[in-house]
Amino acid sequence: MRVVDFHVHPIPRIISEKELLREVEHAGVDLAVLLALDVDPHHLEDKHTLIKFLEECINYSNWNCLGCLEIIKDILQTCFTSNEYIAKLVKNNPKKFIGVGSINPSKKMSYVKEKLREIDKLSMAGVKLIPTLQFFNPLKEKSKLERIFEFCEDKQKIIIFHTGCDPAIWEEPSFSQNANPAMLKYYASKFKKVPIILAHMGSYSRRYPGIWFDEAVELGKKYSNVWFDISAVPYLLTEKKYVDKISRELGWDRVLFGSDYPVVGSSSIVSMLNIIRDSSLLSENNLEKVLYQNALKLLGL
Repeated sequence: MRVVDFHVHPIPRIISEKELLREVEHAGVDLAVLLALDVDPHHLEDKHTLIKFLEECINYSNWNCLGCLEIIKDILQTCFTSNEYIAKLVKNNPKKFIGVGSINPSKKMSYVKEKLREIDKLSMAGVKLIPTLQFFNPLKEKSKLERIFEFCEDKQKIIIFHTGCDPAIWEEPSFSQNANPAMLKYYASKFKKVPIILAHMGSYSRRYPGIWFDEAVELGKKYSNVWFDISAVPYLLTEKKYVDKISRELGWDRVLFGSDYPVVGSSSIVSMLNIIRDSSLLSENNLEKVLYQNALKLLGL
């Protein structure tokens, strides 16, 4: 059975191009969508931003806030993956990889426009947005996000939007509210020609698995341009309560396989595939849709 992995992070500080290719080949992946991450380790150096963050940290969490700053800085330094790097991997392996760029909406509008030109020049398939690590509220950065959506509408590109929590301080739901799928209702309704992929289907959280699954489903019920990847949350296809709700309220034509490799603990692409393939809850037809048919349709391949 063919496989398209719609969510791969070729973070250069974590994995080399050679290692990535070896993993993809070992897993039998026909095509992998590689995601850039435009994150800034210097974000909290601004005095106003830092004070606001520390106040929220004190009010909403039990973390050592000063120690947390170092953890966040390390995460952002590690995860940064440039659009140019992704484009290089695609150029080196055009039959195996598709690249999706990234833009940080926390930056100025001039920066956003510059990155859009870069993504267009590099012929990338879309834009990756991650409100947790990029520190933005989708509704407060409306003008920038509208510009991104307008670009994707005009250029026929996709948007992959992180939903759910994230590691470290972002495991606190209060710090990850910007990644609640409900935040995207305005954009899904206004830009109906732009496919919006809800990465992790609103469900990623180690403490509260399935945290915003219901919100993801509700958005998908209302708007047919909303898609879902199940990266880092394969249990959505193995636990009956989730499978039944997807079957009943959405169907399987907009659900995509993603591994989130290599950032989910010690998981491999193969281990993620095996979890899904071993599930007795999906018919072979629906499994084929999730593993590759939906992705090929979305990508126009």
